[in-house]
Amino acid sequence: MGQNEVIALEANFDTWKTNRFTGAKKTFNAFEYYSIEQFLRQYGLSDSQLQSGLIGGAKDGGVDAFYMLVNGELVDSETELDPKEPNKVNVIVFQSKEGSGFSPTAIDKLFWFTDDLLCLGRKKADYHSEYRPELISLMRVFKDKYGMIVGEGPSLSVAYYYITKLDCPHNADCEKSVETLKDNVREHFKEAIPEFHFVNAVALLNQVRSRPLKEKAIKWVSQPMPTEEGEVGLVKLTDFYTFLQDDKNELAERIFDSNVRGYWKSTPVNRKIGETLRTPGAADFWMLNNGIIMLAADITNDGYLQEKVIDPQIVNGLQTSRQVFRYYKAGKDLPIPDNRRLLVRIIKTGNKQIRDAVIRATNSQNPMPHEVLRATDDIHWQIETLFEKYGLVYDRRKGHARDEGRPIVKIVSMIEVLQAMLCVVVQRPDDARARPRDYFKKDEDYNRIFGDGVYDLNLYYKTTQLMHLADNYLDTLGLELIHRRNLLPYVCMYATNVALKNGHTSPGALLNLEVQAYETVLPDSFAKVQKVYEKLAKKYAVDNEPDHDGLAKGPRLLKALLAELKRRFNPKKKKQR
Repeated sequence: MGQNEVIALEANFDTWKTNRFTGAKKTFNAFEYYSIEQFLRQYGLSDSQLQSGLIGGAKDGGVDAFYMLVNGELVDSETELDPKEPNKVNVIVFQSKEGSGFSPTAIDKLFWFTDDLLCLGRKKADYHSEYRPELISLMRVFKDKYGMIVGEGPSLSVAYYYITKLDCPHNADCEKSVETLKDNVREHFKEAIPEFHFVNAVALLNQVRSRPLKEKAIKWVSQPMPTEEGEVGLVKLTDFYTFLQDDKNELAERIFDSNVRGYWKSTPVNRKIGETLRTPGAADFWMLNNGIIMLAADITNDGYLQEKVIDPQIVNGLQTSRQVFRYYKAGKDLPIPDNRRLLVRIIKTGNKQIRDAVIRATNSQNPMPHEVLRATDDIHWQIETLFEKYGLVYDRRKGHARDEGRPIVKIVSMIEVLQAMLCVVVQRPDDARARPRDYFKKDEDYNRIFGDGVYDLNLYYKTTQLMHLADNYLDTLGLELIHRRNLLPYVCMYATNVALKNGHTSPGALLNLEVQAYETVLPDSFAKVQKVYEKLAKKYAVDNEPDHDGLAKGPRLLKALLAELKRRFNPKKKKQR
């Protein structure tokens, strides 16, 4: 360990704050965000997804951030899991300390949190400690989702990252606490794999510097067929297995395009691929499989029958890739020699529209979730272009803007735009809070928001602007994160109606709404929404405790607020006698 590493880390952190954190919300801790971002980079999460796991404040059980991922994809309350799939579950827990070193006491707090988390049947009333609402909500998601698939014996990894900015080692007492913590994990799930990482200044700097590879070497069996658009050829399955690995010999999730990453639910297809791999026959593998399609920024020569693929992104063949990786990783009954081959097509393009067209065309026959392909619709291309005019980045390719180092406050996800439209135009803040992704599933619901020509393109920017202004106002109030997340959709809707002086909204009126008028009514609107929110949470308490989260995701709060808006601005006219 050396002082130079500490100086280098501090310099990198300062640069990151300037480039990424300027203007960020006050509720976010810069060092926590910075350090967590480094270790979640391999999963390609968007900023909004990263923020969903932040806890913040006291009563956190020693947890600064918590994430559950299944097959490399973040799990939330809307995620649908198939218990019959070979699910790989990763639980990741972060504790970040900017100004202190490693303490066994802090690790012991994680012991009790872990005990409460992994005991799936334990209820909130029986927890060892009182936890923040944000953490309780995330624990509930884990128990619900893992409980759905636990019967099929999914693999479970629980990783802890204890991070400090100081140049310091951990001591023997810390090691003892870690072993006790790991034993606790295994006591609940014998086959679980617990990991604990002490990350000091040097280790954090090494992680910062370990950028994901932007190029991968691919080895052809014979000279590939060159085309104007790229190359087509055969690759040995064993060489493709090497191509799929990261620097830790694990599956390089980032090699899959963000629009299709994590999806492999077609059980019959997976089983058929696996069976073909396990039982080699007279027909070679490439003759029985559709092969792989990947996009690349460029392809360069790297020796005899070998080429470098710059920024490879697999857009079709994800199921095949995962099954090939699992098969060779297991290493059971592999044929010797193994000369089986796979068809690989590499398309060289930096054109976003061509990229979208390839993704849509090559996946249109597959039973993929609707939202996977929605990002390639023309409307989202148009929104992206419009947002650029206002200095915003529409993150159609999830996590791509973050990888480019764009400022957090300038990045807008598809979900955020959808939520803004639901709050302001459709007046369904309950759906915006609880189930926005439902609007990607059915064409009828999706077209209500993003249908061709349904709304003036500027309305998507205007509603997003109003949502951001409401969020910025709530940021000044020091609310707990759970209440801020619950109240934001309702405050945004309510303030819009008050500024328009109408219990209903129309696209034309919204486009003409003055931002200053909206900002003026935000404080009073927040006060009124919060009053109803607290009143109803107590009225419909669960186990004698206010259920704020359930209220925000249900119909009661919306019904009460719409009724009040109607009384204020659209009262029934008394009949004249």
